[in-house]
Amino acid sequence: MSLALLFKDELNGFYRSKVMLALWVGLPAMAVLLYFLVDNIEGMSITFFTGIMVSSIGGLLTSVLIVVNILNEKEKKVYDLFLIRPIRRENLLLAKFGAVFLCVMVASFIAITLAAVLDSATEGYDVQEILSSMKDSLIITVSIMAINCSAGVLIGVFSPSVLVGVLLVLFGSNQLSSMVLLPMITGWGEMWMVGLASIGISALLLFGAALVFRHKEF
Repeated sequence: MSLALLFKDELNGFYRSKVMLALWVGLPAMAVLLYFLVDNIEGMSITFFTGIMVSSIGGLLTSVLIVVNILNEKEKKVYDLFLIRPIRRENLLLAKFGAVFLCVMVASFIAITLAAVLDSATEGYDVQEILSSMKDSLIITVSIMAINCSAGVLIGVFSPSVLVGVLLVLFGSNQLSSMVLLPMITGWGEMWMVGLASIGISALLLFGAALVFRHKEF
């Protein structure tokens, strides 16, 4: 079974899950609520602030979703059936990561675009400013989502139980993903550093998950 077929199968399951359905509706709704409830955020646009909030909340939920999904499949001996076939073990994890990441990024993009439209309708931002704000928001969102999803895969592979997995997400991956914002918050780095750091961290986490999964006995 190829990576493409595994990805399609995982995508078909994840985009209809209750958590993902909540994100499809909840993340755009958050953009609208922030617009009406928050007047001024220290000079930040609603678009940028929405990106931070969406990535933080969405990243946490998707990380938990991946952990619970992997652990449930391990408990139900799903991988016993997969691994007797000529399938690369790491493809199972990459398909799961890609499916969740794509789903949550679509929901995040809708939320950020909606926030940008609301910003432009009331603040009179020009096109260049809107696109710049959206770009920064999307970089942050992609960065934090990628780290949370890859960390969720790693935690799901080696965690002994759902409770331990959720705790590791709350006190591990969530804190790690927040660290990529330090260059922006401290003012000593550029936005591209956030994206570059997230790519490196996500790759390392997925590589570690693949190594553990490859040698794991089921």
